[in-house]
Amino acid sequence: MGRRGRKSKPNKVRTNTGRISRAKAVNNNDAPKESSRPSAWVDSQRDKFGVHYNTALGRAFVSGLLGEGQEANDRYAEAKRFARVYARTISQDRYRCALDRTPRGNLALAEDPDEIAYEIEQQQWLFEAMAKIDATGCRPFFDQLISTLHTDRGPYWIDALISGHTHPADVAVLNAALKAIDAITPKRVARIVAS
Repeated sequence: MGRRGRKSKPNKVRTNTGRISRAKAVNNNDAPKESSRPSAWVDSQRDKFGVHYNTALGRAFVSGLLGEGQEANDRYAEAKRFARVYARTISQDRYRCALDRTPRGNLALAEDPDEIAYEIEQQQWLFEAMAKIDATGCRPFFDQLISTLHTDRGPYWIDALISGHTHPADVAVLNAALKAIDAITPKRVARIVAS
């Protein structure tokens, strides 16, 4: 008498040859799978902060910590620009294989002269902005605000201020970060409309 073979996997459809079919398996449960939907926490973050839920800068912007009206929009835009250009030029957070021999940097990959000129202009702006921020002495607080380490939550002082706790130390750190942002934000000139 021979032994039994391996038990068949549940909900797997097999072809005539006995192989598992590549067609979608029959599912007795019509409810959506939990793994295909984001978690309840992510849904609550999206409801609270919209598309800005995954950056500390975005959460501060939506919560009104960057100011009001056009001032907040300008601060957000310049800080976001700084973070984007810094990540592209300096931080190089992307993984590269050690055997990859393609040239490093953005300028090495650019072929269009206009694109090269644009990249050089962006790098010059970045270095000037870094010098302005460093002159304020508030760079560490600004870096916490734009860091990619704080995607879901943090830094702690932003979380505390968003939740309504106004500890003087947290407010001081926020003011220092805003001072750094204001150093690179172009000042708006009020237009006088002649009537």
